[in-house]
Amino acid sequence: MPPRRLVSLCPSITETLVAIGGLQRLVAATKFCTRPGGLLWGLPRVGGTKNPDLPRLLALKPDLVFVNEEENRREDAEALEAAGIAVDVSLPKTVEQVPNEIRRWGRLLGEGSEAEAESLATRIERELEVLRREERPAPFPYACWIWKDPWMTVSDDTYVADLLRLAGGVNVYGAEEQRYPAAEPEDSIRRGAKVHLFPSEPYPFRPEKHEAMTAALFGQQVLRLFVGGDDYCWHGARTLDGLRAMRALRKRVRDL
Repeated sequence: MPPRRLVSLCPSITETLVAIGGLQRLVAATKFCTRPGGLLWGLPRVGGTKNPDLPRLLALKPDLVFVNEEENRREDAEALEAAGIAVDVSLPKTVEQVPNEIRRWGRLLGEGSEAEAESLATRIERELEVLRREERPAPFPYACWIWKDPWMTVSDDTYVADLLRLAGGVNVYGAEEQRYPAAEPEDSIRRGAKVHLFPSEPYPFRPEKHEAMTAALFGQQVLRLFVGGDDYCWHGARTLDGLRAMRALRKRVRDL
């Protein structure tokens, strides 16, 4: 029997569940689950991604809780399973893996969601294929900054880096063993990064707040781009926007 009461502890999953017809079965999500805008008003909140309110969550008696291996904590997933709650764990690391994850969620939900999931997955695959066929700009070395104090970036073993590869990006920290290594601005310059990306999440980089600071640290001879963190970092339904963002990025770096 398909699950009737769903909880999502990851914003990108919440958005995707709504996109494949799961809204009416969502009984709770995190306080960070704000998309799709306007559709989640009144939905109960069970804390954050790293500190969910498990007693409140359990009181809602969900049939299935969705978590992301990267966004959520293993101990919370294990506590839910110990309480007899089914938990779905996912971690797509490439754009190509996303469509099949969406199809799998559609099968889990059943009741019409399978068709909705197939439609969304197919749209992503088509958009990916179109982007791959288009002429790419010359490869550009980049660093994508996800945190400061300490400064942190991404390795190639991440969804973000795989997405940026589609725009022609060559990650100067791609070979790092840690998926999210600590680094310093001056080191990225030494490694040859010509494009520096500052997504609006997980760290809330904003041009109005961080333009002067990044100019002083990274210099005026590189391209510094403040970009939407959800388009660059979220996978699922948001992958469509991510692919469009890569097409826009190609245009920005064409003249480097």
